[in-house]
Amino acid sequence: MPEKTGKSVYTANKLYELKVNIKGLDYTNDTIGVVFTSSLSTAYQIVEMTFLLDPNDIIIEDIFGGEPIKLQITLYRESNFPGPSVDIELLYLSSEFDLIEKDQMSQDKIKDRTYFTITTLARKAYQTMSTLVNDVYIGQTLPQIISSLASTVGTSIAYDTNGQNTEVIDQVCIPPVTLYKAIKENDRSSNDIFDGYLDQRFGLFNGVAGVFCQFDNKVYIKNLTKKLQMDQAFTVYQLSSGVSSKQTEKIYDASLDGNVFYTYDMITSTYSGNAKFGDLASTTNHIVRPSKTITATISQDLNIVAQNSSLLYSQKNKNLFIDPVVNRTKYYNEDTGYDESEIPFNSMMGRSLANMSLISLNLERNLPVLNLIDVGECVKFKPFTIEYVDFEGKYILWGSQINFQKDGPNWATTCAITLYRTNKKN
Repeated sequence: MPEKTGKSVYTANKLYELKVNIKGLDYTNDTIGVVFTSSLSTAYQIVEMTFLLDPNDIIIEDIFGGEPIKLQITLYRESNFPGPSVDIELLYLSSEFDLIEKDQMSQDKIKDRTYFTITTLARKAYQTMSTLVNDVYIGQTLPQIISSLASTVGTSIAYDTNGQNTEVIDQVCIPPVTLYKAIKENDRSSNDIFDGYLDQRFGLFNGVAGVFCQFDNKVYIKNLTKKLQMDQAFTVYQLSSGVSSKQTEKIYDASLDGNVFYTYDMITSTYSGNAKFGDLASTTNHIVRPSKTITATISQDLNIVAQNSSLLYSQKNKNLFIDPVVNRTKYYNEDTGYDESEIPFNSMMGRSLANMSLISLNLERNLPVLNLIDVGECVKFKPFTIEYVDFEGKYILWGSQINFQKDGPNWATTCAITLYRTNKKN
């Protein structure tokens, strides 16, 4: 049952401490599961929480979304000293619970608990990304325009300067759209003509963009193409049965600082080279309408786009394994572009090729949270199985799902991560 704040019990030798507060009451001891999802496919974090509560407490306390939910996650190191914390205020979206059969008049001291699941998202991030923007800019660059939009909304934006599009734009009219739609990367599969408004027309980078608002309400616009060329944020090892105890001990020790993770689990791997090239066409011609002429054509070779403007990481093998039968030419006339700039089309096509090669894997153990939720960063994958060595190298952390499950007085943790890049073999 809910308790007054500050009543939760301290547990020795714990790995995590989770605190949940709703309407000034502490629901920590009633919480049995938390799933914390971060992905570049969404604008902000989504959190699903599961409680064991008596329906009476849910009804009496009006836990139906009128007030925010406060969640704190703290990792405790092996030394039992707390590490970094995640403090997040959540917006209650929806819930589900069963009204189990009870006596006509319930007894106060007898609790008939049922599973109570709430789906939430980062409240401040939602408020920021869903705020409506609408303005006209003349003779400005994208960094200036985006900085002005951020100021209007009242948030801060970290816009990668490496590879940033700094072309001066004669005039841009931003229609009434949310901040997220205005600044996000364009998704060609979307039927919304305003989706990724600035990226679609001008290109945030001459490469793949990733836009995400973290739980601290800071918006990140990352150049994923350049990120892949930088040092990795962390390394993931897939261990095998033949690895020496000395090697595994070294990896175990290195994993304590959050820059190394490991797994013995199976890796799921997909590749969609022919599907992508068959859909987009290996040679693309974009019909644009520049300011000084009636029309112009910007031609692209998809292989070159993959190498220069997508997420291709290769030390020795740049073969994309494309069957010649899918090679064809396609004309695009729905994208006006900006004069005769190739940047918006490099950005758009590079984004479409970014997930040709995908691997998904599960991590376990005492997992530091902050690195795993920092989507859009470079990750190095290193398998110990000799036959898998062609799949090693750098990827982009596209998404993570951290699953906290109550295990007696402690929390057991697993994390599923999804890594993207364009080429299959390194």
